[in-house]
Amino acid sequence: MGVRFSPVAVGFCVAGLALVTACGGGGGSGPVTPIGTPPTPVSSPTSGPTSTNASGVVVSDANGQPLAGVRVVLMPWGPCGATPSPASIAPENDGCPTPLPSPQSTTNASGQFTLNGAPDGHYLLVIGNDATSDTDPVQATVHDNVMLTGGNQSLLAPTLPPVPTITPPTWEQNGEYRLATLNATTETPCFVDWQNERAANGLAAGTIDEWLLENVRAVTTYEQNPTGTGAPWPGNSYGTLTTGNDNVVGGSNCASMVDPSFATGVNSYATNARTEWFAGQYLPYVSGSSVSARGNSEFPIDPRAFADPNVANWL
Repeated sequence: MGVRFSPVAVGFCVAGLALVTACGGGGGSGPVTPIGTPPTPVSSPTSGPTSTNASGVVVSDANGQPLAGVRVVLMPWGPCGATPSPASIAPENDGCPTPLPSPQSTTNASGQFTLNGAPDGHYLLVIGNDATSDTDPVQATVHDNVMLTGGNQSLLAPTLPPVPTITPPTWEQNGEYRLATLNATTETPCFVDWQNERAANGLAAGTIDEWLLENVRAVTTYEQNPTGTGAPWPGNSYGTLTTGNDNVVGGSNCASMVDPSFATGVNSYATNARTEWFAGQYLPYVSGSSVSARGNSEFPIDPRAFADPNVANWL
């Protein structure tokens, strides 16, 4: 910050130095600055806050009830350096330090959390355990794109792009963060198979992402409906949140959808080292359709490392 100097007016007191104290027009009641004294610097206006107290609410995606004891943490958006092109994406860059102290919190009985004193900036908000070691996951993890701008700030969850014929519950539209529990029959096997394929290809394990899971469920429900065509709809040409996705019509299980994605040259997103999040669902048809099942899955390259050319912004 620079300093601003107050101008000093020089009066036309003709008398000598002994008369200086009488100049001032106000009776000389206050202190007088002798001639030749440098002016007193005046500080410029102070800037705004450089840290943020961020807060939000976490509920169950099943019923909108508050979730207590959930881990909430801010991670640097990163990675460092320029965004690489899809053909040259390198392994994850761990050189971006987490701001210290790393703001962390846990939700209270009302599902509320507060992250105090977080340095302003761009972050990945992580809600949930985010454990890549899970081989049989129970709950998804929120990965949200947030910008902290100072002061007290309420963090609001995004509303996902609409899917025809699907009406999201209130808590998926009112700004509350939510966590879904995986269905052990229709969803967990898809993730386990995806993890196994990643390991078999020498790739790092990943986690279930909340936004992907919500969107996969909506898309699969829409496409299994006999009135649904399964075709893309306006405003979301891929029907998904990312072009890292795959689907199957028919088949017998999750492997029918997941395994082909890892075949050579089939899906570069599936075999990319920075593809860290996943969601998938394999559902039988509920009508008398001749098609026995439909599955959908999504697995984007980490948006901190890669801007998907077909999706304007990560949520």
